[in-house]
Amino acid sequence: MPKNLSKNFDTSNFIPSLFIISYLCLGFVPNWQAVDKIAPQWLLMNIMNAASIIFILYYRNQFSNRITQTLSSALSCTYIGFIIWGGLSYFYAINSTEVLVNITRQLNVMMMFLVMGVFIYNLKGKRMFVSYVITAILIIEVYSVLNEALQMINTTGFISAGELKGVTANRNITAFSIAIKIPFILFLIYKNSRPILKIGLSSLIMLSILCLSMIQSRASFLAVGFIFISFLGLCITLYLNDKNKKNLYQFSFFLIPFFLAIGINQTFLSDKGADALARASTISAGTNDGSVNQRIRYYEDVLTHLTSNPIFGVGLGNWKIKSIDYDSKEIKGYVVPYHAHSDFIQLGAELGIIGFLLYLGIFLWAIYYVYHLIRFSSISTEEKVFLFLILTALGVYSIDANLNFPIARPQVLVVWTMIVALINFYYRKHIQSINPTDSSPFMNYSFLSLALIILVPSIYVTDSVYKSLKGQMFLLQDFNSNQFNVPINQIDMLVPAIPNITVTTIPINSIKARYYYNAGKYDKAIALLDKGTDANPYLFYSEILKSQIYRAKGQIDSAAVYAKKAFYGLPNNALHSSYYMDIIKLSQDRESLEKAFKLLVSKNDLNNWGNYLTVASVLYKPKNKTVTARAKQASILFPQNKNIQNLYREIAVGPIAFKEAATFSNKALALFNQTDYKNAAINFEKAFELNPLEFYYYENAATANYLLGNSEKALEQIDVVINDMNPLNGKCEYIKALIYIKLGDPIGACPLLQISVDSGYEEAKDTFDQYCNQ
Repeated sequence: MPKNLSKNFDTSNFIPSLFIISYLCLGFVPNWQAVDKIAPQWLLMNIMNAASIIFILYYRNQFSNRITQTLSSALSCTYIGFIIWGGLSYFYAINSTEVLVNITRQLNVMMMFLVMGVFIYNLKGKRMFVSYVITAILIIEVYSVLNEALQMINTTGFISAGELKGVTANRNITAFSIAIKIPFILFLIYKNSRPILKIGLSSLIMLSILCLSMIQSRASFLAVGFIFISFLGLCITLYLNDKNKKNLYQFSFFLIPFFLAIGINQTFLSDKGADALARASTISAGTNDGSVNQRIRYYEDVLTHLTSNPIFGVGLGNWKIKSIDYDSKEIKGYVVPYHAHSDFIQLGAELGIIGFLLYLGIFLWAIYYVYHLIRFSSISTEEKVFLFLILTALGVYSIDANLNFPIARPQVLVVWTMIVALINFYYRKHIQSINPTDSSPFMNYSFLSLALIILVPSIYVTDSVYKSLKGQMFLLQDFNSNQFNVPINQIDMLVPAIPNITVTTIPINSIKARYYYNAGKYDKAIALLDKGTDANPYLFYSEILKSQIYRAKGQIDSAAVYAKKAFYGLPNNALHSSYYMDIIKLSQDRESLEKAFKLLVSKNDLNNWGNYLTVASVLYKPKNKTVTARAKQASILFPQNKNIQNLYREIAVGPIAFKEAATFSNKALALFNQTDYKNAAINFEKAFELNPLEFYYYENAATANYLLGNSEKALEQIDVVINDMNPLNGKCEYIKALIYIKLGDPIGACPLLQISVDSGYEEAKDTFDQYCNQ
């Protein structure tokens, strides 16, 4: 530990320091057999909050004034108001259980903020202490990313940016967990005068930016740019205030690492799949990049909902359910828009304008506090620099919150909580120095009592979620592989009642129901599916399973009703669309098929086109004009798909005509081989009259007529192939060229021979050399 930190560290602040370190290290907690590592992290946060409150309660006299000061700020009151408003959404939410899960999480984040705010008072040398702890954590995170990247290069010679997760669950969390810590390193560079330490810290910044360049999270590039501009502005302001060039030189400790990291990336890593400049060049609102367009679509859905529901939203944590309704035409499988990729507007959709403003208010108060302290207070320059830099870190979090969903990830939330707690502390300390106020025993006891009353049962909720995510690991494995490895007598014990949907929003009761359906216990399965529909009325997995159950029971009408609901609910879901087509085929329902057609093929999905044509070929007689036109459209869309081409022939020609045409063709080939070209031509012509879709019937008829000397007729037949069918085999062009030569036009034949040669038709080469290479 550095000397200047060890001087200020004594046993009186040991326990608060330990708690703060523990909070900041929360992101290192692994998944502990859960589907998502956030489950044990939320549980541990809850336990740490309860332990912290008990500790504060035990030493309540020592913490009395600090509790009052922390709670008395407008920022804290706004935060508490946000939690209360979020909790009230339980009474109008689509899924009230999800409100319970999410309000417990947000309550724990707020409690962590308040606890940190109280503990900060105990920390001596708090600016250096927090900065060094965060630096130590950053070193571990950077090492983890670099180690993963090195292993990738050694194994495959290629860096897979999406797999660079470090100690977190995905690359975006890792990127912002690194980026949000950089301003704390910059403060240590500003504070320390020892060159060796400055160089070491500067090297850490370089490695951090190098990690970000490999992870290639575009939002984190924006964050680094924001830090760059903010630190440059700080150095210039400090120089203008005291005319000391040392303040300008401070910027070099960020500028040099920045360009070094880019240089290393472009020199050694750009050809290994980690080209940061190429990735950064795609940052544009007008890009055709899929992820950008997807985010824009999500934003539009949220704003549409917020416009029509300005006061009450869908309930805290419920946007992932309601978003399915808005994005139903785009969803494939059961991969739903789990987050809106903006915490601010998502909270607006979940809690209305009031909830949005309360959450935004936390940030606005923090900005105002820092502005007031820098502009009007008499605190030291060092403190003002620290406050400006942690406000920069808050800006990094805000970028993340506008493009991703850090509100759901403890890894970044703990640093955000520390930032806001520090800002709140400095402001309350400043206000107290101007207008001292005594502690409020009533407020303190009320807070501590209420905190314990809430935190103890919330442990039950977070523990239930953790146990559920462990059980979901097995349920989802079975679901995704369509297996039933979990014994049916263990289904109810495997996951608790909270939450009632999986991490992918599939109702847990509906997943349980599939085991009972598989065991033939239909009534039990249907009862569970009814509960599943209540938990998530927009996913329609419950409906598709109900349809299968009613079909198994022989109740086709009921099966059709639920299959229809599932299809129109999620028409782009392959299971829903193919099953609905199967039900339509079974019930011989042409009217339903026609109504479904436009929606079914709206995305030009190969499977949906195939399903439609398969059913239509059964329900309609061959040569139906409407169905034939649609089959032709499909054949043009998917020219290389044999199934689609065969369906087109079957619909346009019919199986009887198809077979008869083949019989005539076989007879014609036999006659052709016997040099009976006249009868061969007659039979080839009969073949394409029955089946006008087989181009080689026309080719063979044209060849026979060419050999008979019927050049005009041969030319007419081969033009059908070239102009209407275009098989791209080179043979039809060769046949037409021979006809031209026979008609005395070898010059007109040359372009055709050239096309034939270019298409790979070997027989054309000698003829081309004979007539066209002179």
